[in-house]
Amino acid sequence: MAVTTLAPKTKHRTSTRYRDIAAELQKEIRLGTYAVGKLLPTETELMARYSASRQTVREALRILLEQGLIIRRAGLGSVVIAAEPPVLFTHSVKSLNEWLRYSNETYRQVVRSSEIVADRKLAGMLKCELGKRWFLIEAIRRSDEFAAPLGWTEIYVLRKFAGVVKRRDHGRTPVHEQIAKMYGETIEYAQLEVFARGLPTKLAKPLQAKPGSPALTMVRRYYGLREELFEVTVTTHPEGRYIYTMDMQRSLRPAP
Repeated sequence: MAVTTLAPKTKHRTSTRYRDIAAELQKEIRLGTYAVGKLLPTETELMARYSASRQTVREALRILLEQGLIIRRAGLGSVVIAAEPPVLFTHSVKSLNEWLRYSNETYRQVVRSSEIVADRKLAGMLKCELGKRWFLIEAIRRSDEFAAPLGWTEIYVLRKFAGVVKRRDHGRTPVHEQIAKMYGETIEYAQLEVFARGLPTKLAKPLQAKPGSPALTMVRRYYGLREELFEVTVTTHPEGRYIYTMDMQRSLRPAP
């Protein structure tokens, strides 16, 4: 009888123990006991502090990881990267049309626009010829639901399409759609490139993030007739602000 009554209590205690540890560590991070950029105690130290198993401690750290409060690096440990769970926006893509644009729940807040000539570094990023002239629109991408900026967007269009920046719907409508409506230029081919990099120093302040911190950059290139590159968008998202998901399903061949 004693075994029957103790078993479920022990199981319940084990199943909630790691949550209690995670909650206490989260509180200490919020209060600054473990400041951003500092290390949490090691797994062994946490095991001793809480008289918990390694599995329980790892589950607690997993919660902090999923909340975006820490990152775990081999040979270093658990590094605090935020005092509060960061704003996280998820963009799920299920069609080609959605792939070409951001969610309607986001918009661009234009910061400035100017003409620019592609130097060697920019030409490599855009995949255009050296010295090509572009009209550049720089903007902060925001969400209707969250106050924190989601990312920084640089939109390069051919100079003859510069008029798009004056449209009333400019911040809410994809630029390639505006170009199609105003100038009749349509997409014949598009390319998406995604890579990780350290957040450029010049973007740290407008994005409210630390220079050099992990960031996700997405480059979209749009080609029209005769494979002419007419628009490139480069959007950089700080770590923990944006998730891009794509759903794909294998097509079943029709029966012969």
